[in-house]
Amino acid sequence: MKRWKKVLLIVVLVLLVAVVGLLVWQRENVGALYTALTTDQDTILKNMEQSKQKLEDSLTDYDITVFAPTKEQNEALLNGTASADEIKTALGLENADAQDAVSSDGASTEEPSQSAVPGESLKPGGQSQTGSTQSQANALVEKCIAELYACQVDLMAQLGSMKQEALSQWNSLDAEQRTTQKLQEIGLNGLMKCYDLEVVTDQEVKTILATYRTKLEAIGADTAVLDSLWKYYSNEKAAQKAYYINKYLN
Repeated sequence: MKRWKKVLLIVVLVLLVAVVGLLVWQRENVGALYTALTTDQDTILKNMEQSKQKLEDSLTDYDITVFAPTKEQNEALLNGTASADEIKTALGLENADAQDAVSSDGASTEEPSQSAVPGESLKPGGQSQTGSTQSQANALVEKCIAELYACQVDLMAQLGSMKQEALSQWNSLDAEQRTTQKLQEIGLNGLMKCYDLEVVTDQEVKTILATYRTKLEAIGADTAVLDSLWKYYSNEKAAQKAYYINKYLN
């Protein structure tokens, strides 16, 4: 085989590997785009409510008193008509950031004590737990959920800031500069920032869940609820993408 043919073959193979890697990496985003193009907003919202209901059903054994941001609150964050602090206050999440900061600093975060009930062993994996263990588990799960919701509020606020930045950039252009090419450039730049922010947020969520998994395991409590929280986060993220892609495409 001639040298130029070998070089061409290598280039083609490298391109194929890159394309496959990109498709795998962006599989979730491709799925969200497909949903946005094939499903109306009402159906997407209905599916989001069903996912939320499934989460609430999985939390029936826990005394949860914190709630997720509503669609209206998310819209306010995206439109810049409400700040992250205002939404957190409305949801009762003011202390979630402080708890997270204490945990990340390694300072004296109170660790749940082992149950002192005689004759009762603490068993993980959903087996029988003492009332003391369940009470401690309830408190830990609620703190975990509060941190996750606070993380969601911060994310929506950041997306709102990025949206306003893109709009300001577009509005600052002279009429002759407002071309389709420039609009695509601003949109693509914003999209890449969204992807970077998604990677950071995914890691933050994983860290929160890992931290509370360790805490729950330390008292012998069931950790299956954390799997439900990750599944809800993944489903909610995909649904939110589909909803806003649908909204802004139409």
